[in-house]
Amino acid sequence: MFTSHLPNTPLSLVATLLSSIIVLTVFIMMARSYTQKRANQAYATGKQRAPSLRAFKPLSQLIFMLNMLITLASYWIISPLFLSLHHNPWFQLLGALIVLIGYINLKRAFSALGNNYSPLFDSYAPNTLITQGSYQHVRHPIYLFNLFVSFGLALSSGSLIVLVGAIIGLLFILKAISLEETYLNQHFPEYHAYIQTSSRLIPLIF
Repeated sequence: MFTSHLPNTPLSLVATLLSSIIVLTVFIMMARSYTQKRANQAYATGKQRAPSLRAFKPLSQLIFMLNMLITLASYWIISPLFLSLHHNPWFQLLGALIVLIGYINLKRAFSALGNNYSPLFDSYAPNTLITQGSYQHVRHPIYLFNLFVSFGLALSSGSLIVLVGAIIGLLFILKAISLEETYLNQHFPEYHAYIQTSSRLIPLIF
């Protein structure tokens, strides 16, 4: 059921090692960051509750853990359980680099958002409307760069399971964006003008 898979050339070994280091590091840093941000619901202090997707909380945690672990395992193990579409070390590295780009920009978006953060499954109204930095051209950069991580993992692992997890996350994010846009438009008079100069998720496209 599980067979070890070692890269067959020095260059592919380097690519696989780099992919493993990148994904493992991002896994640890993201888990640590989200744990700290969500500890004791500190993000809710002094804020008004907003519409949330509560059903996504256990599912998001499962998808995050499963996709990261399957991706790491897929670099060194072949198993029919992974439903793998490829075992190409260069696709692995490209996907891992997309994961890294997503994580770096995710950190910048969190920095720009400050204490206005709350998770989509337990949302609270922000104290102020952030329209600068990562939010200047995209209204939901945290969602965007989480998708970089999710689909980067799907490409890197080549696993159909990871791809399905990324698509499920995308569907919940699109629903969350719809809820948030409606709420923010109602509570921030300046939000309508912000909409005119920015994109929801993908610059100049959506």
